[in-house]
Amino acid sequence: MRIVDTKGQLCPAPLIAAKKALKETIAGESFIVLTDNQTSFDNLSRFLKDNKADFQVSESAGVWSLTVTRSDNDLVQIRPEDYCAPKIPHFQQGNYIVVISSDKMGEGDDELGHLLMINYIKALKDLDKLPRKIVFYNNGVKLATKSSPAIEHLRDLEKMGVELMLCATCVNYYCLETVIGVGAVSNMYTITETMAASDKVIKP
Repeated sequence: MRIVDTKGQLCPAPLIAAKKALKETIAGESFIVLTDNQTSFDNLSRFLKDNKADFQVSESAGVWSLTVTRSDNDLVQIRPEDYCAPKIPHFQQGNYIVVISSDKMGEGDDELGHLLMINYIKALKDLDKLPRKIVFYNNGVKLATKSSPAIEHLRDLEKMGVELMLCATCVNYYCLETVIGVGAVSNMYTITETMAASDKVIKP
């Protein structure tokens, strides 16, 4: 059975993951969502009930396990963010996305370019309004690998509810399938759809 592990993530990240799993699950089939946050558990329960999904709950050592069964009903079109009352003082999501096509920022010295990109990603965490999503394509997907100097900053952003999308073609082209450490691999149609639906697209 598919397991959606959201331990360590803050709302709305667990809700976004649960919504994605619901959308990808066939009616009658089940998956498990794990969370270690009481607020996330409460919000997940409300979200699943509103989407008419049957679920069973168990708890052990501070980790809630929700076994969710997809019903025949259509998914309710509710934004996961609407269920959240974030406790991070500066957390607020703006309707913009960031697209990163390189592991360097700007033209010129490569070492300086790498440093600038890491600092840019780090600075995103301190914005008053966080991006809804960060899209990585071409050489940019290398920033999401386990050995990347940006990996911890990206994990923090994901825990704060920023969805990270990685171009599947790019991940495969660079043979990074086994070393991706954060985010979700996505297809170009979904990436294009995401960019088209945003009020603003920022490319550092």
